[in-house]
Amino acid sequence: MAKQAFNQPPVTTNPAGDERSAGYEFEFTGVEMSDAAGVIQDLYGGTIQRVSTYKHLVVDTTLGLFQLELDAQLLRDKKYESYLDTIGIHIKSFKNLATIEERLKQMASSVVPFEIITPPVRLSEMEQLNRLLDELRIWKAKGTGSSVFYAFGLHINPEIPDDSPKSLLNHLRAYVLLDPWIRKDANINISRRLTPYINEYKEEYLNLILNESYTPDLRGLIRDYFRFENSRNRPLDMLPVFMHLDPDYTSKLLDDTLTSSRPTYHYRLPNCSIEKPGWTLADEWNRWVLVEKLAHDERVLSQYCSAWFKIKKGTLIRFEQKWIQFMDRWVKNDS
Repeated sequence: MAKQAFNQPPVTTNPAGDERSAGYEFEFTGVEMSDAAGVIQDLYGGTIQRVSTYKHLVVDTTLGLFQLELDAQLLRDKKYESYLDTIGIHIKSFKNLATIEERLKQMASSVVPFEIITPPVRLSEMEQLNRLLDELRIWKAKGTGSSVFYAFGLHINPEIPDDSPKSLLNHLRAYVLLDPWIRKDANINISRRLTPYINEYKEEYLNLILNESYTPDLRGLIRDYFRFENSRNRPLDMLPVFMHLDPDYTSKLLDDTLTSSRPTYHYRLPNCSIEKPGWTLADEWNRWVLVEKLAHDERVLSQYCSAWFKIKKGTLIRFEQKWIQFMDRWVKNDS
């Protein structure tokens, strides 16, 4: 069976006029970090660099820099060392430090996933990343559906096509309109829905941003994002692009050391179903492309923002089900 193709977004160039790219972060377990690094090297070349027990790099590959990490900041950044120092245990003085770190990694890896962070890959080359998923599947990688405890996610970092506040707002609007439909269509795992990592935006925030009279400048958009207590744990995390476009203002409002600056949206919603035969990155990428298509069509986007308020006002119960059906018609007409 032929694999699903990666659909093209309506805008394929970045603000500088170059071909857009997207990076992926996928969480899994069942494969040792060193083995996963070896798989990357076999597929794309490069050199493996062992930064620590919890972090490896594969540099100078044909696609760029790959990072492999145990997705637990306490271990990855070795914050346990400073804590132990405060109670008189100086772990760096231990002769068998490597053994201790390995034991910590083994205990953590039973519940904490490994994460592979890909380099930004051009739209025309993204199919190459499916080779990595196929190979890790052969190695028996375990994804979201492998256990009820695995709240593993796939994050997509699409480079922004336009850095204007209007474009950023249109993408936010398009996403929140499509969010209920995407959650249903993607069958987001219950273990992920019960965790705080992909919390929905507050209804009060939707009332603000979907209103046609809302036309903020960049700092107004950033200010309101924080005013409604939107953290990085949203299905569409805007903090990285805010940090990129206005680092001084964003950093004053931000209390999160995990947020980095980059000219991308950070789409956090999808499962990482690497354990499923036939599952590809295109499955999740193409749902994101629907967001970009709706954001790009300002006339239709405005109509659907108005429809959201109208249907919301006229619905006492089961609004989400009605809205999913409403958006489903748009998706089918767009396909």
